[in-house]
Amino acid sequence: MHRSNNFDAVRIIAALVVIFGHAHPLSAHPDDAILGNAVQSVAVKIFFVVSGFLVARSWESDPHPGRYLMRRGLRLLPGLALVLLLTTVVLGPIFTTLPVPAYFGHGGTWRYFVYNMVLYPIYSLPGVFADNIYPNAVNGSLWSLPAEVSMYLLLPVVFLTTVIDRSRRLLILTTCTLALLSLLYLSRSPADQQIVFWGTGSRSVADVGPYFFIGAMYSATSMKRWLSAPVSILLVGILALFQTPDYLLQQVGLMVVLPYAVLSFASEPIPVISRMGRFGDPSYGVYLYGFPVQQALFHLGGPAMGPLDNAIIATIITLLLGYASWHLLEKRALAFKPSRKKPVLKSPCKELPQS
Repeated sequence: MHRSNNFDAVRIIAALVVIFGHAHPLSAHPDDAILGNAVQSVAVKIFFVVSGFLVARSWESDPHPGRYLMRRGLRLLPGLALVLLLTTVVLGPIFTTLPVPAYFGHGGTWRYFVYNMVLYPIYSLPGVFADNIYPNAVNGSLWSLPAEVSMYLLLPVVFLTTVIDRSRRLLILTTCTLALLSLLYLSRSPADQQIVFWGTGSRSVADVGPYFFIGAMYSATSMKRWLSAPVSILLVGILALFQTPDYLLQQVGLMVVLPYAVLSFASEPIPVISRMGRFGDPSYGVYLYGFPVQQALFHLGGPAMGPLDNAIIATIITLLLGYASWHLLEKRALAFKPSRKKPVLKSPCKELPQS
């Protein structure tokens, strides 16, 4: 894929922006913000746009629920299992304030691994990073995984609209309605009153979910023909010039412009940039390892370490870990993805594959 577009580059850049963004709250510095959204939040939304676009294409190429879920599981779970294992049995014993036997004997240690493995976010390990500026949080990036999986499960349901509406207008209407409802919910529902299900707040899902379905909408409709890098640059410029303090208008602007700009950039190959994925796709690994690596660096560097120092060092370390995760595990796991079996035409003399 990386030879003909920039999707690999977009994911890698987004993962690195998450690291840069996280370096600020982890060191008690103010977030850099774009239209009322922390930069790391915008980067996560980019992930959801790209994921929606590519997952929708996967579903449409083979709308078989079993094979679809297996492909999604093979993409998500092996890398997650590895980072949880390394965090629990390597990073934890090094940085915990407890004696190592007490750490391994603590119920919270194995609760962290098991619960996160079933996508129920648990953010702390016993005594780990207890004295950090941002204390106790071991991997704050895990919140997005149940939100992502909920989108995987909802997508086939939403796409059932295409069965009765081949024009896909109903799909567009459904996506826009979901986006509008999410914006209204976010603007009117206080954080302390949100619904929490499976360890995940409803506001978190409402914040990123529309971006997944907007990406899917572009993938499944003729709207992808409208994508244009020059037009996206113009839209970004307009959005930058006419900023508003109104929260709802900020989110509408971001929801309209960000998916269009991301997919426009990702769909048109740019020399050098389009080759960023030729060595593999470290983006998922970078995203998963970034937070614990940054916390470890702040633990070692203390108050003297600033956000930029942390982001630069963490980028180098997490890129190495991300490439290792891709080549040693993720790519190998994806080799087991089930493929759609092509039907065969039977005749009295021989069987011929159908195209």
